[in-house]
Amino acid sequence: MLDLIKGIPVEEAAAAMGGKLLYRGSKPITGVSIDSRQTAGGDLFVAVKGENTDGHRYIGAAAQSGAAAVLTEREDIDLTLPEECGCSVLLVDNTVAALGRLAKKHKEELDALTIAVTGSVGKTTTRQFIHAVLSSERKTHKTEGNFNNELGLPLSVLKLDGSYEATVLELGMSSKGEIAYLTDIARPDMAVITNIGTAHIEFLGSREAIRDAKLEIAEGLKPGGRLILNGDEPLLQGIEGACYVALKNSSAQFRASNICYTSEGMVFTALCPDRVIRDCLIPTLGEHTVLDAMFAVACGYYAGISDEGIRRGLAAFEAVGMRQKVIRHNGVTFILDYYNASPESIKASLLVAKKLAEENGGRTVAVIGNVLELGTRSEELHRSVGRYAAELGCDLFFAFGKDACLAAEQAGESGVGQDSVFSFPDISDPAAISDAVAERIRPGDCVLIKASRSIHMERVADILLGK
Repeated sequence: MLDLIKGIPVEEAAAAMGGKLLYRGSKPITGVSIDSRQTAGGDLFVAVKGENTDGHRYIGAAAQSGAAAVLTEREDIDLTLPEECGCSVLLVDNTVAALGRLAKKHKEELDALTIAVTGSVGKTTTRQFIHAVLSSERKTHKTEGNFNNELGLPLSVLKLDGSYEATVLELGMSSKGEIAYLTDIARPDMAVITNIGTAHIEFLGSREAIRDAKLEIAEGLKPGGRLILNGDEPLLQGIEGACYVALKNSSAQFRASNICYTSEGMVFTALCPDRVIRDCLIPTLGEHTVLDAMFAVACGYYAGISDEGIRRGLAAFEAVGMRQKVIRHNGVTFILDYYNASPESIKASLLVAKKLAEENGGRTVAVIGNVLELGTRSEELHRSVGRYAAELGCDLFFAFGKDACLAAEQAGESGVGQDSVFSFPDISDPAAISDAVAERIRPGDCVLIKASRSIHMERVADILLGK
């Protein structure tokens, strides 16, 4: 078995990756790293060619940091430092592909119940919910952070050892074929698709193409595995053998009813194929998060988690990163949600902001930045956000970035009112929009701050919150 805890002999690692041993050192491999600055003693350092740098430049530094072995796709590298440090050198055709082969071999030798999650929106939140539910009764591993791509997923899988009874793996994508590659490594017992949105439409062209790319997750399902889909998404209907989770579709096998907003979060009843789980509480806001939680209910149900375990897990959910953090400051409620964004997730968050504002007798304030990777449909989709804000009854709309300004323009044209719409195209100046928001908000208001991650909306939030 490829056991990093006990140590993997370099010959076994080379065989698993289809590589050649250029130099054999004396140390077994006990970890994996792709960053020489974070390489620890015993690690296999994987030299990756990136857009801005080439990991092959740091092979010597990794050897000096105590790496047990380095993985290279260049036969002409200088072996002086690795040999001096007793660091093995493995040659492969492609280091990223070889890392994937190592992870796949490792995963094949383990017996953990595996759940893979993908989707345009909500996959990380869903992953967290599923992990919380399974962890209530089983030792469960999960993808950390955003380690969900061709590099991140193998690194996550290699941290999985025989002591875990289950794992929840997040699969990300930006183009066709990526999910197929990742699911072949993960080999899930259950595969979840949260939804089909417009994220990455720049690369895939249409929502139908995005759906087809997401459905690649089923290619890696183990025999008898379960495909769990969003029953409220028309593009996912009629998939043979699939199980459905929904809020609205009454024919779905798993549904939520009696959904209520409370001061502690959302409360609902989970309707399952042969039983009802009442009084489910999740410490999040918005009906879209109830749907995320229902995927966890379905996974817990099929994994044999008890009703009490499912309830306990849902209540123990913890958000990660910069997702939907609610802060009350000087009588104003702020929803800080700028890890990432899509038109669909902004609309869902605006609905949450509207409900919180109504509860506090205040106004709904949108502070929206650019949404990226929308390609030729960027103007159309940004305008759809502004139109939705007007239909919802948003009171103030602030736009940060040239694309977001299109949403603001549409919001003004659709009914928000020109004197309540403010556009700030220069994203290098967060102070200007922050000052404008601060001048106009008042106690009771709910302010949503959201955009794609690279816009760095935390700069706006930090000024407003006095950080």
